[in-house]
Amino acid sequence: MSDEWSLFTILANDMRIGIFIVCFIVSVGLTALGLMTSYRLKRLEEKPFASSLFYYTIFLAAFGFYSIWSNLIVEFLLNHVISSRDTLINIVGIFPFLGFPLLIVAWYLFIQFSVELVGFKLKPYVSIAYFSVCILLFFFLANYFKNQLIQDEAIKLSLIVKGFAIIHLLVVGVGCILILLRSKKRMEVKKEVVVAVIFIPILLAEIALFMVSSHWIIVVLFIVFYYSHPAIIGSYLYFKRSSGKSITDNEFALFCREFEISKRESEIIQEICQGKTNQEIADCLFITIQTVKDHASRIYLKTGVKNRIQLSNLVGEKIKPEPAKSKP
Repeated sequence: MSDEWSLFTILANDMRIGIFIVCFIVSVGLTALGLMTSYRLKRLEEKPFASSLFYYTIFLAAFGFYSIWSNLIVEFLLNHVISSRDTLINIVGIFPFLGFPLLIVAWYLFIQFSVELVGFKLKPYVSIAYFSVCILLFFFLANYFKNQLIQDEAIKLSLIVKGFAIIHLLVVGVGCILILLRSKKRMEVKKEVVVAVIFIPILLAEIALFMVSSHWIIVVLFIVFYYSHPAIIGSYLYFKRSSGKSITDNEFALFCREFEISKRESEIIQEICQGKTNQEIADCLFITIQTVKDHASRIYLKTGVKNRIQLSNLVGEKIKPEPAKSKP
């Protein structure tokens, strides 16, 4: 009976190792998917929110591999070397702390992404206040690790890690609220669906983290949901927006090529054809009114028209239906 139980234990451990290897491969795959789709979205949109999402994916993935996977790998390697569980937890617990700056930047980029997605721009004083608070928090934690993190502090270390998780959930929640409540421009995708795509994976990850975290199945669930979060956001926005592009886009590209219209000028034309004022165009593209006027003057010269009405008529003649509406 003892031999059978030993064999069962060995098989269980081997299965756990195999599942963690598969989980690591899945993490890499989800990260690659998130980076690929967010990068393509960045190329497709050339809008501030797309760049913020791309860099958010990079920093969140960097924190995940450095702080989460390094923690698990080192814990596995030292598990049979260090007998004290508290000592082992404190040793591997340094990885989430050292990766905290990556998470700080990731949180900032996510809020910036949420604000830009609905047509706004993050104010400089908000950025200064955010990083000031986070730097103070980082130094506070550094002092804690230096002076008080000893073997009997394993429970407090667990609270710190879960504190990171709570803050992460709050940051994502704030971003989702901004998307729901502050939609200044019409979004081409339903904002409720965007919020669900963003919030549900990270909510499930945090729920898994706060369950019996000592069980390896819960750890696997947390990892999968954590890496699904940025992958699903980038994939949904990219495929939804790219599928919405019709043959009109190609016709509009031919129009721009015929009149030697630049990328920025093409954006101005699309906004003009929607009847927006110079102020509205400036707000949407994050440029000054004078810059809009300068671009409009060059567009009139290139196309041989005198005003907005003639430009809209020319575009209507060349392209049917009129060019695709711009995206926030």
